[in-house]
Amino acid sequence: MSLPSREKRCAVEQPGNKLPRPDVLFADIRLVGAQSKIVTILSSLLLLRGLLCSPQAAAQATVSVSFTTTNTTPLNQGFAGFCTELQASAVEYYDANFQQMTATLSPGWLRYPGGSMDDAFAWTNGLTLTNWFTNFPSWETNLLWPAAKLGNGKGGLKFGDFAAMSQNVGGAKIVVTINGFTDSAGSAGAFAAYALSNHIPVSVWELCNEPYTLAGTGSGTFFLDATDYVAQMKPFRNAIKAADSNAVVAIYFNDAGYAEPNTWDNDLNKYSDKYWDAVVYHHYPALPTSGVTFADLMALDNWQLVSNTTARMTNYLIPDNNSNVIFLISEFAPCRGNGAGGNYPPTTTLYGGIYTAEYLLRLSTVPQMQFVGPYQLLDAAGIDQTNNNYQPVSAAYAGGYTTNTAGLPFGFFLSAQVCGQSIADWALTRSTAVYPTTVGTNGPVVPIDTNGIATMPAIYAQAYRGGNGMRYVVLTNKGSNAVPVQIMQDGVMLTNQFLETFVTGSDPGATNAPPPNNSVQIQSQFTNNPVTIPEYSVVRLEWTDFAVPQPVVALTYSNSIPTLHWTGLTNVVYNVQGVTNLLTVWPTLGKVASAQTNFSFSDPLLNATRFYRLTVP
Repeated sequence: MSLPSREKRCAVEQPGNKLPRPDVLFADIRLVGAQSKIVTILSSLLLLRGLLCSPQAAAQATVSVSFTTTNTTPLNQGFAGFCTELQASAVEYYDANFQQMTATLSPGWLRYPGGSMDDAFAWTNGLTLTNWFTNFPSWETNLLWPAAKLGNGKGGLKFGDFAAMSQNVGGAKIVVTINGFTDSAGSAGAFAAYALSNHIPVSVWELCNEPYTLAGTGSGTFFLDATDYVAQMKPFRNAIKAADSNAVVAIYFNDAGYAEPNTWDNDLNKYSDKYWDAVVYHHYPALPTSGVTFADLMALDNWQLVSNTTARMTNYLIPDNNSNVIFLISEFAPCRGNGAGGNYPPTTTLYGGIYTAEYLLRLSTVPQMQFVGPYQLLDAAGIDQTNNNYQPVSAAYAGGYTTNTAGLPFGFFLSAQVCGQSIADWALTRSTAVYPTTVGTNGPVVPIDTNGIATMPAIYAQAYRGGNGMRYVVLTNKGSNAVPVQIMQDGVMLTNQFLETFVTGSDPGATNAPPPNNSVQIQSQFTNNPVTIPEYSVVRLEWTDFAVPQPVVALTYSNSIPTLHWTGLTNVVYNVQGVTNLLTVWPTLGKVASAQTNFSFSDPLLNATRFYRLTVP
């Protein structure tokens, strides 16, 4: 696809050719045994990137995007992330190239071990156990065999490797799916105990993956209905809580793509012993797969955005559960898949990225929603591959040995969809609060049905308070016309310069192929009010609200555990990073925020020498 000349003139960001990002590095600390030496180095250099371009706008009234800095809604740290299902791939968690590209997507959380391919998974050795396959219907075993051949052929998917990857890509939080189909409650408790004793924090434990798909009275089912599901899962929950009393355990409500009300969700609503801490659900709209235009598919997905995101939460899920329950969506996509890991349009496309970004933005306004992310990190809608390298892994499985694929030339590249999503994820992962935001009603509209009668605004926008001294406004344009917008803060038009990062294109169905054939690319430029939001786009505007000063850092050492102390700002999130080898990637050990100005972070150090640093991304 040929991009408009405006896009061609702008600076383009590609993996391996990174434009400077805003980043503040505060302090390096070296700990040597019990005798600690502290060296504080200030390098709070804020690097901005971009190339000044002058957008050309079509004749269109300027739309006001207004936000207020009072009455904010808290945003959960790590709100936006990804399902991370690597069983049926040759890619290893510890592949440095994969980790490097994942880090560019700003994942706030990652999910282990994934979705349906978890159904016969043993966490103790990271293997898919084929002797459990006889419990499943044929359609499920067809999904599980690739997980066995590829996942087992590369030696399995170890939880320790996954946890290390989560740290290396920016300290992503961890969501775990328990195999409640073929594993045991005792095993689930042992898993929670292992995570706790190895200082691997798990944010949420999901009980099974999509249990409603294996419910009923036929062969290969595990639960009669939702009532039977939560009854069978109670021992799993109790075992996890016995190992870690602070564990957050989630049960499944039905897919948001199914009609409501439905029997599964009604049974959960009526269940008297609501023992769960969290509710997880997935969202796969059942769009037509033939006989419709791409414009029709966009219209149907537009309806999902305006009618089946926040409205489903506030009108349906929140009232059906206890008041202290939190929520997460660990899989969603613009369209239901083909049942074998494949995708139907508009998934993988530029519009898929617009849909995914706006889906995240809308749900970020609901304080009970803690984590939201699509399916999935490694596929044609996430990080795609030029070479899948199935052959050496399949050969290893067939030959009864294992192989290490890290470093093989996979040729990773970003899909069009994940390019759009990452524009929003950058702000969501770095923000701590949602500002009340409104969009003027004088802008263009797009259809939400296939006859073009019902419509919604083409422009959606949401503003955020960064935990790094920045402010963000993220916008989507679902229409074919560029739209000038004026950013208003507390009733006053902003006059400062914005760093604008965006994806756009004239074809909403555009997809990416291996470089250099990427139709959709992440671009950056500086701009001022009013800002022209290009056709079919996701746009992020960011600017500095206040400078983050150098923290005063100290370190204490007690019972073989070092603790960092510093004086900081209550509206800043500090990342604590530590390495034993300065030539390696700096893993993020934790993210620290506080209502007080005195901060601390303890690290159960097992090494004689470790280096630390504080950063504010």
